[in-house]
Amino acid sequence: MISRRRLMLAGAGAALAAALPAARGQGAAAAFPTKPVLLIVPFAPGGPTDVLARVIAEGMSKDLGQPIIVENTPGAGGTVGTARAARAAADGYAMLIGNVGTLAANASLYKKLSYDLLRDFTALGSVGDAPQVLSARKDLAISGLDEFADYVRRHGKDMNFGAAGVGSGSYLGGVLLNERLGLNVNAVNYRGAGQALNDVMAGHIDYMVDSSTTSVGHIKAGMVRGVAVLRPARIAALPDVPAAGESGFGDLHYDIWNMMLVPAGTPPPIVARLNQALRSSVAAPATRQRLSAAGIEAPSARNQTPEGASELLRSEIERWAPILTKLNITVD
Repeated sequence: MISRRRLMLAGAGAALAAALPAARGQGAAAAFPTKPVLLIVPFAPGGPTDVLARVIAEGMSKDLGQPIIVENTPGAGGTVGTARAARAAADGYAMLIGNVGTLAANASLYKKLSYDLLRDFTALGSVGDAPQVLSARKDLAISGLDEFADYVRRHGKDMNFGAAGVGSGSYLGGVLLNERLGLNVNAVNYRGAGQALNDVMAGHIDYMVDSSTTSVGHIKAGMVRGVAVLRPARIAALPDVPAAGESGFGDLHYDIWNMMLVPAGTPPPIVARLNQALRSSVAAPATRQRLSAAGIEAPSARNQTPEGASELLRSEIERWAPILTKLNITVD
C-alpha cells in the first residue's frame, strides 16, 4: 500500500516539475536582453521605414542596455524580410518593422506567402504614423475632396495617378481614393515615390497620394497643389490644406502606420519588456524632435501597446482585403 507520505512527495515532485519551465521562462525574461537584438527592415537602406527603424532602435537600445542591429532585407514588396523574421527564434532577439503595405496589404496582394501575419507574429506596438496628402499638378485648380471627386468623375478617363509600385503606400492611397470616391483612374507606377512626385510637379501625371514627409515642402514651395489631407482634421504642417473630414468623405482616413513585431511564441514577459523599451523610445524628446521634422507623428497610446497594435493589424488586413479583392489586384 502506498503511504500518504509517498503520495504527498509524488504530488510535490509533479508540481515542481510543472513549475520549472515557467520559472525558467520568468528567469530568462528577467535577465533579458543579455546580447544584441536584431531588427529586420524589409526595405533597402535610406527609405522612410529604414530611417524610422533606426531612430526607434536607438532609443530602444538605450532602454534595453544592449545594441540593436538593423538588418536591411529588401525584396518582393517586403515579403523577403518578413519571411526571414517569421523563421527567427521566438526568444525576443529578432524583431521586424513593417507598415500598412508590407503587413496589411501584402496579406491579400501575395497569393503564396510562406507566413501568416496573424498566426506567425506577435505585435509589439506601433512606432510612427505618417499623414498622407493628396497632391496634384499645380495647374489643377481644385481644393478639397468634394471638388476633387467632382472633377475626376468628369475627366478621369484622361487622368493618371502616380505610385511607387503595386503594394506601395502611394499605390494603396490611389486605390483607396478610387474605391471610396467611386473613381476609375489608372496608376502609373515608378521605381520610387520621388520619381512619381517629380512627374506630378512637371505636369506629366495628374496627382498622387504621398507622405507628408515629402509632400509638405513641395506644397509650401508651390511646386504641387495640396488638395486634401486624408485625415479627419487638418495637420499643423499644412494648415491651409483641407482635411477629408471637411468633405462628404469624412470617414476617409489613411496614414502610413508602422509597427514592430516579434515571432509568435515569444514569452509574454519579453514582449512586455520590448514594448516598454519601444514606448520609451517613442516618447523620448530626441525621438519626437527627429521624427516630427520628417512629418511622422506618434501613434495613439493604445496603438503603442501589443493589444492595440494587434487590433490595428487585424482591422487593417480586413480593411484592405475586400478592396484589393474587388479590384482583382494580386501578385504571384
